[in-house]
Amino acid sequence: MKKDIAKIPKGYYCYTRLKNGKIKCCPYWKRIKDRPEQYDGWCDYLEKGDIELAKECDIKNCKTGKICKGSEVQYPVSLLWDMCKMCMLKEEEG
Repeated sequence: MKKDIAKIPKGYYCYTRLKNGKIKCCPYWKRIKDRPEQYDGWCDYLEKGDIELAKECDIKNCKTGKICKGSEVQYPVSLLWDMCKMCMLKEEEG
């Protein structure tokens, strides 16, 4: 698929809410069914999903000060599964 930034919705989410109340999803967003819940989001634009994005993140534990990789954390680091943009494209336009 050729990547076209014009197809990415404006705002912070991987969808646009239409006037009739329906949702139009970003053509690059999808769910991968064989992945765990809250780790099943995927972005074809980034060519990454929640699992891949988590591996790239370093997170500081507020209690211990220890730096952990996102894949070691017990909660989702990426919110792609919840249709929150991780590409950060066109957020300011929404």
